[in-house]
Amino acid sequence: MFSLWIIFPKQRFVDEIFNEVKVSYDIVYGNAPDLPLLFLTENRTKNIDLTMDLYEPSNDIYNDRPVIVFSHSGGFITGSKQADDIKLLCDIAAKKGYVAVAMNYRLGLNMLSHESAERAVYRGVQDGSAIVRFLREHHNKYNINPSEIFWWGSSAGSLIGLHLIFLDENERVESTYGSNFSPDLGCIDCSGNNYLHNSKPNAVISMWGALGDLDLIDGNENIPLALFHGTNDKVVPFDKGFPYSVKSAIPEVYGSALISERFKELSIDHLLFLEEDEPHEYYGTTNGQFLFGRSPNEFWNKITNESFKFLNKQVLKND
Repeated sequence: MFSLWIIFPKQRFVDEIFNEVKVSYDIVYGNAPDLPLLFLTENRTKNIDLTMDLYEPSNDIYNDRPVIVFSHSGGFITGSKQADDIKLLCDIAAKKGYVAVAMNYRLGLNMLSHESAERAVYRGVQDGSAIVRFLREHHNKYNINPSEIFWWGSSAGSLIGLHLIFLDENERVESTYGSNFSPDLGCIDCSGNNYLHNSKPNAVISMWGALGDLDLIDGNENIPLALFHGTNDKVVPFDKGFPYSVKSAIPEVYGSALISERFKELSIDHLLFLEEDEPHEYYGTTNGQFLFGRSPNEFWNKITNESFKFLNKQVLKND
């Protein structure tokens, strides 16, 4: 980046130095078996294209750009890359000089089934692996740095990112191998596309996310991580509990506070931002949407400022 500070009067990746953003819609990054809208078992699937929208600054002369993958909320039941918060975050990121990617991933969850919940997360992880491998394969085409692929997730999108960095092939839960009513989902890196690359992002931002098992975090898994969570989150607990605050077939999860504690035990650097008494998606959205004329609230700028500051540090490490 030797010339960036001369070309731009403001700091790239920190300030919004571009006025216009170019968006390429519905780029296919993979193809995988998808469930119908309503289902009892997972034996009947139909392959679908997995798509992403790519946002980049217009008239950008820099070729070695970091990329942020934005992954939407929705509880593995609803949501898309067109969510209000995802589109706005992508626009902001591109104006700062990043390449921003809004991804769709496969949905489908039976709220009455423990196994279905585990498999829904795992399919999301497979799609996360596919998009990271796709970006590394085509880094020259999109002028991105394959060593600077960052993940930024909201709720379910954060569950995908967290499990993507911590789940190893030998840690797959039994339900992902299939049964009489559900097919084997296959390995983490062998779904979506055939590209052979490291599928781990280089840093993760998790907003109101969680892990299914803290033992997935090993001492050598020190990918930089920033965690945001409200202590009054009734959808994804900030410590330990059942999603939606209801004891059900869906397994308990471990939220940001306990993930942070595990990191402290292993002496892994990370950032934790807990907002006292704040709910799920406390920056102003419901399932990623600014409903009833709402707009980002006072927490929006705090979260985005801290997140871009965190990512800029990761970029500077590679200079």
